[in-house]
Amino acid sequence: MSEEHSAAGTGPGGSAGPGAVRRGRPARLSRERVIEAALDIVSWQGSQALTMRRVAEALGSAPMSIYRHVRDKDELLVLLLDRIVADLPRPVLPEEPRARLMALLTWQHGELAARPWIVDVLRRGDVMAPSVLWLLEEIYIAWQACGLSLQEAATANRIVWNFLLGDLTQHAEGPADRAPYQVSVPAGADPAQYPTVAALRPYWQSADRRDRFGDDLAVLVGVLTTTAGRGR
Repeated sequence: MSEEHSAAGTGPGGSAGPGAVRRGRPARLSRERVIEAALDIVSWQGSQALTMRRVAEALGSAPMSIYRHVRDKDELLVLLLDRIVADLPRPVLPEEPRARLMALLTWQHGELAARPWIVDVLRRGDVMAPSVLWLLEEIYIAWQACGLSLQEAATANRIVWNFLLGDLTQHAEGPADRAPYQVSVPAGADPAQYPTVAALRPYWQSADRRDRFGDDLAVLVGVLTTTAGRGR
């Protein structure tokens, strides 16, 4: 997660970072301390660095002690996500249905983009924080206010979620010493063999090609809401 460090050499929340030496008598272990230690680890090193053993080491405890407070890594991830979502200020939403839907989806994208480790968790695992249910409720209501049935809203939101997650995944840190293959390969296509792909060379090489989330989302939402109910 990208968070500001409160002081040089410290981690998010002013901690000394995962694995730091802890002096003096260790504090009493609690679920809250387990969550804080896990948050330090994922914030500094990403979700794949999170293990129960790493959390135990950060707390100066035995791994079995951690299991007294959380059942397993998945439950720990749910607790982390729940803490983060519950602490987020909710967006100010317009009344007009499509604008409201766009505000909700854009807010969701922005909060996830600020915390890449959560994107990785959602992409690889099957976890969800109970505190995100308010967002789902508001999103489904907004889809319905745009004219979709509840079942159509569920389908539309699944399509948008896959688009959103794909956009966030594409923005993961790429190679610093070369152009991404997803740019260089189509941009270098032979016009004689692949004339249509080659004709799009300016598009492939455009600096903002991957930074059009807002515009692309508006197009997708527009299509999904315009076609609502046509099959009824």
